[in-house]
Order: sequence, then C-alpha cells, then structure tokens
Amino acid sequence: MFFACTLCHLNQSIRKNILSSKSFFAIALLASAWISSAHATILTTTSRGVVSSVYQNTLDDFGPGNLVGKKFQITLTFDDRTATRDSYLNQYEGLYGLNLFSARITVDGVTRDYQRTGSFQQQTANGASAQSPWGSDQAFAGVNWTTREESLYAYHGIESADHFFAGANASLTTPFSATLQPDLYEYASKQAQFGHTDALSGRSTVFYGEIEEFSMSTVAAVPEPVSLGLLGLGALAMLGARRRGRQQA
Repeated sequence: MFFACTLCHLNQSIRKNILSSKSFFAIALLASAWISSAHATILTTTSRGVVSSVYQNTLDDFGPGNLVGKKFQITLTFDDRTATRDSYLNQYEGLYGLNLFSARITVDGVTRDYQRTGSFQQQTANGASAQSPWGSDQAFAGVNWTTREESLYAYHGIESADHFFAGANASLTTPFSATLQPDLYEYASKQAQFGHTDALSGRSTVFYGEIEEFSMSTVAAVPEPVSLGLLGLGALAMLGARRRGRQQA
C-alpha cells in the first residue's frame, strides 16, 4: 500500500513537471516570437537630386542616352533584425550587417525596383554634440550585393561642416529630413551613387548625383511569418497545457 501511494505521488509529480515544462516551452515560444517581431525596425532613407555624371550607361536600366542633368530619387529600405549596432551617447549611431534590402531607383521618371540579400549600412553622427575636431554632421546609408554574374550597389549621404542639424540627437530611430541649402551651409559631401553591372556581358549603368533633399525614417516591422507561427504554436501549447491540467485535477 505504501509502495502504491509512493508511485501515485511520484506519478503526480512527474505529470506536474511535464505540465510545467510544457508551459515553460510555450512561454519561451511566445517570448521569442515577441522579441523577434517587437524589436524589428524598418529603416528607410531617400535622396533626391540631379544626376551629375555618368560612368557608363550600356545596361540601360533607365533607358538609353545621356542621364546627366536628369532628376533622380534613391530609396533604400532594410530592417535591423540581424544588424550590428554601434552607438555613443547621442553623438553617433550606426548599424551594418547582411540582410534582405530593397533599392528603388528613379531617373527621369523611370523607376526600377531591386530586392537582394546583401550588405547594408546606415549611420548618423552629430559633430556638434560630439565636439568633433572635424565639426561635421553626417547621415548616410548604403547597400551592396555582388555575385559572379551581377553586382549592384547604391549609396547616398550628406555631410555638413557647419552643423546644419546641430543640436539634434544622432539617432537612427528619429525621423530626419533636410532640404540642402548650399547658399547658407558648406557641405563636405552631398553625393549619391548607383551602379548595376552585368558581369557576363560587361554592360552596366553607373551614375553619380548631387543630393538636394535627404531624409531618414523608421517604422516598426510587421511580424514575419516565422514570428507569427511561433506565436500561434506557443498559444496552442499554453492552451493544451491548461486543458490537461483541468482534466487531471
């Protein structure tokens, strides 16, 4: 009898441990899904201006002919899910990594969308707050993707020697927009670059542009299917654990 009671208590203890482990597993799933979705941020930078020079335009991404003097817009978008982040107080913030990015390029009304998985980087720096000896404020972003058959890169950035956004925190999560004013501020850099090359044929479209407007923005990322799946699996596991607990009680 004593042995039977001992087995009964042991069985109940094992069941409780199983239930608690299942509950822990469910909570862990929910937590991991929440973390992966809640902390993901989509970063977007946009530059507008005029094409200043063309290295080559044989790939005709935006049509044949000379692109110099044409209006351009470059929009780079990626999320920080796998990014390495560097920061220092409110004076500098940057991130870089390897991830899916989107580059939307428009020249003279012709738009091309490129989605690749490659290197990306984005940075802001407030030289005024940092009391930098160079005394410059910077904001830039770039993406790069290369294979043996094809290569693609896009970069745009501005740098002011006059602290034209002095006093603002250098943050990737704070919306930033500027219309450049060369008559009031001295700019160390205000350039955009784009290059798309077909390595097999040697044809490419490569141009440089002078930026007139530049902006950065961020939004919370929509949970990806994997995160949504983890949330659903965790919820089902929690529900199953509760039902078993009620039945055994």
